[in-house]
Amino acid sequence: MDKKLLGCIIGVCTLLISGCTSTKTTDISVLATTDLHGVIPYELNNYVASEKKKDKNLTLVDAGDFYDREFGTSEDMQKFSEQINQDSKNEDVKHREIPIAKEMKEVGYDTITLGNHEFICNGKLSLDNIIDDFEKQGISVLSANTYKKNGDSYTKPYVIKEIKTSEGTVKLGILGLTIKEVGESKEFVGDKLVPTKSLELKDQKQYNGDLYMNDLVEDAKKWVKVMNEKEDADIIVAVAHTGEKPKKPKNPGNRIQDLAQQVDGIDAIVAGHNHVQIKQNNYKNKSGEDVIVTEPGKHGECISKINFKLEKTKKGWDIVDKSSDIAQFDESKKHFKELFDNGVKLDMGIFEMGEKLGEEISLSKVSSLKWDKGYVFKPGTSREKIYDTVGSKFYRITESDDAYRVILMDGDKVVYFSTWSNDLIPYNFEFDSADFKDEILTLTPGKNDYFKVEKGKKHPMTSSPSIKLNYISK
Repeated sequence: MDKKLLGCIIGVCTLLISGCTSTKTTDISVLATTDLHGVIPYELNNYVASEKKKDKNLTLVDAGDFYDREFGTSEDMQKFSEQINQDSKNEDVKHREIPIAKEMKEVGYDTITLGNHEFICNGKLSLDNIIDDFEKQGISVLSANTYKKNGDSYTKPYVIKEIKTSEGTVKLGILGLTIKEVGESKEFVGDKLVPTKSLELKDQKQYNGDLYMNDLVEDAKKWVKVMNEKEDADIIVAVAHTGEKPKKPKNPGNRIQDLAQQVDGIDAIVAGHNHVQIKQNNYKNKSGEDVIVTEPGKHGECISKINFKLEKTKKGWDIVDKSSDIAQFDESKKHFKELFDNGVKLDMGIFEMGEKLGEEISLSKVSSLKWDKGYVFKPGTSREKIYDTVGSKFYRITESDDAYRVILMDGDKVVYFSTWSNDLIPYNFEFDSADFKDEILTLTPGKNDYFKVEKGKKHPMTSSPSIKLNYISK
């Protein structure tokens, strides 16, 4: 046979064989947070935005306890909490839109799972309103094992996200689960703090028996079956507000290991509740299949990223590889700590000035806090103008209603900022409108940062006279 002809035949056969055996693969990624407690650092926003530029099909989920107040919680959320507390005192309960719904929409969340804090910090009416606020933002609220007293699901149990890839559509299932023991371990009976009789949702007084929860592992078995048989899910990720291991033997609510080992059909689990970081732990379910677990800490300090590699088959998709890792937000964590510590430092220094009534003080001499420039903003100054002036989104601030906003800087870094309301601290700054140019007064240490210490009005939170710092124009 002619050598050239033989070569052509071999070449054609090789192409045919390789064409028949080539595989089609695609990658699907899920980002996850948990236990934010109201803290969404801008570093998290930036990371998600960067990842979504690289992967338009990225999914972002949260495993619960997004509701609360910590240092780092947006001031819009702080103001919201103050307003609803006042509404409660006035017995004038009304629906106020929860700011964190818009904040999480801005980041790009697809789903959130209800955590125990969402339940214990609310009654049914307020929780209904919060769920509505999130759903209006296009964020699905999940808790598959929570039910109304008539047996209907309280929220969506799961969602199926159809992800279109160049190799075909992948059905990603997100199942939300919540720890059954949502209550606090102790409660006040009269003036005494005593152990709570029951931690379960059905026994929480503010819900009047309107809601209850089933065991999350048993309910996961039910809903995973539905997701596989009815929805034909290619991937199932359980986003569960429950920890990997019980903190104490008496707290059986942490069920991640049971969930991974006893429920067939789950491919990966996002854990929460325990405020720990888990890059990836590996388990085997009853069928001997691998289940990976990740937990992204607390307070927006990090984020988990789960990666799936899928291979196209005649029947659909097979997961051929999966892994998870954690990206740290160290800069935000460090800066929040510095802002908190500096705030305490300056606040204590000002508080001690109460012994110097009538005297003039330099703000730069009040404490050991180092700063080289300061800005004072009039009440009502927009947050955008404040961010533009200082050069960064250093914190999720709100527009101040009644307080001058004092911000101190060291170089291009914010090292201190005063709160948005005079009612939150036992002192307040007073200025004259003539001191400001275009809503801003610029301070220089030792030159024009002098105040006269005076006795203020009775503070609403302490019932003691507050300290008033009257600015002295130089």
